Amino acid sequence: MNINLKILKPEDVTQKYVDWFSDPDVVKFSEKKTKKFTLQGQIDYVNSCLKDSNKVLYGVFDEKLHIGNLYLEGLKSVHKRVEFTAVIGDKSYWNKGVSTFALSKLIELATFKYKIHKIFSGVVEGNIGSCRFLEKNNFILEGRRIDHIFLDGKFYNQLDYALIINQNL
Repeated sequence: MNINLKILKPEDVTQKYVDWFSDPDVVKFSEKKTKKFTLQGQIDYVNSCLKDSNKVLYGVFDEKLHIGNLYLEGLKSVHKRVEFTAVIGDKSYWNKGVSTFALSKLIELATFKYKIHKIFSGVVEGNIGSCRFLEKNNFILEGRRIDHIFLDGKFYNQLDYALIINQNL
């Protein structure tokens, strides 16, 4: 494997990418499961990310194969903190350390390119894989929001994880 990150461009959007969001395993703990995704809709989404200086969408690639995304929002925050989300949509890359490696690269970008102090993410309680993923990258559990997420007709707690990445700001 040769995993790398690059800012996602419209030409990177494929039907295979769109299909990730209709795979029940990929969206099990995501509100994306309730949305309909189309090729044109994802192209428009990628274009909107490129135009918005407050966010950035990175594709995770193995050589030229697009296997996932990492997204940062809040780049212009006066508080120097960003929220991030991640998806490895190509399930053949699950449980191989790809997401952990990709997040370590994103943390480097957040630290040195974007000069961010803190990176955070919310996880549905019960999403053990995402919790392990964050903990492997030294994120700490900061709190629990009770009945914060409504999925599949049921309320779930949200676990809030964060990492202080740049002490010198």
